[in-house]
Amino acid sequence: MLEDLTLRIFKILDRELSKEGILLVEQLPSLITKLEDAIAHDAKERQALGDDQLKSDRLGQRAFPFLELLKASLKKEEVIVWGA
Repeated sequence: MLEDLTLRIFKILDRELSKEGILLVEQLPSLITKLEDAIAHDAKERQALGDDQLKSDRLGQRAFPFLELLKASLKKEEVIVWGA
């Protein structure tokens, strides 16, 4: 399930998921916007469907920690590196 979420987030960000990677500070504002837009779109779709079962797997809820990481890194002007 987490792998599916990670793939979904990286697809939203137009990034290829790899074992190693880096997100540069100058990339963060556009990545944050893309993810926030996708979360808002997901919420609108779920509201239109009115299906209570869909509330348990909301993109906003699942992607929130990653979104907060992006925002914190931007605020501190630090790159995000994984797998190195």
